[in-house]
Amino acid sequence: MDTLAAKVLNPREEGIYMGDDVRMGLKSKDIMAERLEQFWALFPEVFTEGKVDCAKLKEALGDDVASGPERYGLSWAGKSEAIKNIQTASVGTLLPAPGQSVDFDTTGNLIIEGDNLEVLKLLQKSYHGKVKMVYIDPPYNTGNEFIYPDNFREGLDDYLKYSGQVDGDGVKLTTNTETDGRFHSKWLSMMYPRLFLSRNLLRDDGVIFVSIDDHEVHNLRALMNEIFGEENFVASVVWKKKYGGGAKTKYYVDLHEYVVCYAKNIATIDNIEIPYDEGLVAKYYKFRDEKYELRGPYRLQPLATNSNDERPNLRYPIVHNGEEIWPEMQWQWSKDRTELAQKNNELVIVTSKGKTSVNFKQYLKDENGEVRTNKPFSIIEGIYTQHGTSEISDILGNGKIFPFPKPTKLIKEILCPFLKSDDIILDFFAGSGSTAHAVLEMNSEDGGNRKFILVQLPEPTEREDYPTIAEITKERVRRVIKKLNEADDAKLDFDGKKQDRGFKVVKLSSSNFKVWDGTKAAEKSEELAVQLQMLVDNVKHDRKPLDMLYEIILKAGLPLTAPVAKVTAAGSEVYMVDGGKLLVCLEESISQDTLREMIGLKPLQVVCLDAAFHGNDMLKTNAVLEMKSHSIGFRTV
Repeated sequence: MDTLAAKVLNPREEGIYMGDDVRMGLKSKDIMAERLEQFWALFPEVFTEGKVDCAKLKEALGDDVASGPERYGLSWAGKSEAIKNIQTASVGTLLPAPGQSVDFDTTGNLIIEGDNLEVLKLLQKSYHGKVKMVYIDPPYNTGNEFIYPDNFREGLDDYLKYSGQVDGDGVKLTTNTETDGRFHSKWLSMMYPRLFLSRNLLRDDGVIFVSIDDHEVHNLRALMNEIFGEENFVASVVWKKKYGGGAKTKYYVDLHEYVVCYAKNIATIDNIEIPYDEGLVAKYYKFRDEKYELRGPYRLQPLATNSNDERPNLRYPIVHNGEEIWPEMQWQWSKDRTELAQKNNELVIVTSKGKTSVNFKQYLKDENGEVRTNKPFSIIEGIYTQHGTSEISDILGNGKIFPFPKPTKLIKEILCPFLKSDDIILDFFAGSGSTAHAVLEMNSEDGGNRKFILVQLPEPTEREDYPTIAEITKERVRRVIKKLNEADDAKLDFDGKKQDRGFKVVKLSSSNFKVWDGTKAAEKSEELAVQLQMLVDNVKHDRKPLDMLYEIILKAGLPLTAPVAKVTAAGSEVYMVDGGKLLVCLEESISQDTLREMIGLKPLQVVCLDAAFHGNDMLKTNAVLEMKSHSIGFRTV
């Protein structure tokens, strides 16, 4: 059976079973269940009655188990609670907002409004192992921008209270005071589950970049060593963010921040190469020869090296005009390679003031005409915070709307070596939307098709024009798209090729379906009756079919940007998702003819409303059996 079809019949999925039929699980992916299954596959002998027996595990691992009261590791007050936050499933959903989107039906980009911890949980099924790069610019914990509840359970209820959707009495949601904000434990508890969940979304060859300053860079490195593995550290890039200044500072002038990079699996990361800067090309590649048409201009590089490493094969004479030229130490190349270069007119030998130097021609392009690449440096200069403020001012008309956004040029410098034409980047501290701005510009420059997923909390701004930061995010991206489209329209040689310059807005909310609560059902008999009634009429009265459709897409493990088309099956409207992988019928009544026509479309999954059967168990049982006979996963909601 196809893995996607098999997934819907997986008994580990959350759901309520009714004979052969299974209700679609409305909770997010069970992270612990998945890890336990992987662990069981490796060590089945350490499980007793479904639980891990620590004594047996110790026996199985033998000398590889750490013992003793003292060992190296990262710990802080609240770490166990942070780990529990990872294990707590979400029962929320993401509601579509077509009116706030651009090209809602066709775009592959997402802007998600809501708490990023809850959102990351909801994305675990649909985007597991699909994201090439994560870039985030989280709160730096400087005491003035760290807004989260004290217990760090920013689940759906907290989000609703925070965003003003429900009464917030008794819930403390404040900016940290200068003293309280410096408590490292709170920052670590906020970051740990988010980084953990984001790692799950990365591809095997994925990377993550995190902007940070001196307040928490040491804790960030320790945290990422634990989550990603110290062996997967790639670089700690220093960004020189200011020109200078700081006359009033008491100690050193603070000019830099960091961008810390880790790989999910560093063994999968190829050599990092970036295109040559055009300014460097003009400055250094000044010479031409008969190979110019194929290999472009060249620069001269010394063939001799001052290395003290004894390599006898690199010490030999070069014969020129009947004379031998010896290096003071040794040459960079082997004798055979040097003789070939000399034969091909790729050496330049100059005698000046009685001293002879040997240089080789370093062409801009290789033998196949491909432009030479360069290595990125661990220090980024020439891009400053003022550039980010100027961009906001140019796009939104006021540089004070969002303080100190990251410049798009900085983000593009980070993205360039890793984010290829069709890759996905995730930014779950989106801020003003600099990441989306950078991706759209990169695509415009090289014709790429990179996709972005932004997540931003609707944090209040006390502004009438942009009441939340999420509104700033969306409006900036809209205006960037408009500007790029206008620039294309003005080009005389524009080829008319349409790029994806849109985004789909979805917003965190409660499920469209009333969720079974076994704890309430067990407390009182009248509560049990209420919970059972929900199985009959479980759709919330204020929700639209589009809302339900997108929750089903999300919970079925398909991307939220999957194409959706409408078809008709025996007179009933059916949504065909992702080219027919998933069929969804949300009619209030369903017939056997409709079900059979849906089977005839050969989907991997079929979902319909449970209430549509109106208690006709025979029809439902037949549907289950027919679906199974065609290897189709069948669920009801």
